[in-house]
Amino acid sequence: MGSAAAWAMQQTSPAQTREPPLCTDQLPPRAVKLVYVDVAPGVAGPVVTPELCVVRSGTQVVWRKSADAQESFELTFAEAPGGTAATQFLSRPVGNRQEVLITAKPVTSTSEIPYDARIGVSRIDPGIKIVPR
Repeated sequence: MGSAAAWAMQQTSPAQTREPPLCTDQLPPRAVKLVYVDVAPGVAGPVVTPELCVVRSGTQVVWRKSADAQESFELTFAEAPGGTAATQFLSRPVGNRQEVLITAKPVTSTSEIPYDARIGVSRIDPGIKIVPR
C-alpha cells in the first residue's frame, strides 16, 4: 500500500479562509496555488471530478471525499506526481474528510500522469497534467 515516503509527503490541508477552487481540465491562472479534486463512491466504482486535473508545477492538489465520508481511498500514479519517488498514496482523515495532498512536481515540459483511484475493490483511471510554472 502506501510507502513511508508517500506518508511523509502527505500533509494536512493548509488553513484556508475560503474554499479552494475545484481543479478543471483547463490550465488555471498562475495565482492559483491550491485546488481540489472530488473523490466519491459510485455505482460502477469511484467517481473522480475532474477526470483530468490540469495544474502548474508547485500547485498543491487535494484529493478529498465529501464531508463526513470517512471510508479511505487510495491513489496509485504511473509515475511520481510530486517531489519524491512516491507513487502510492492512502488517504487519511483531515478534519471531517479523507484527503491526499501532493504538491505537483517541477517539470520543464507538460507531463500527463495517469493514476488509479480506488475505494474498496473498485478502481477508475483518471489523470493529472502538470504544466511548467
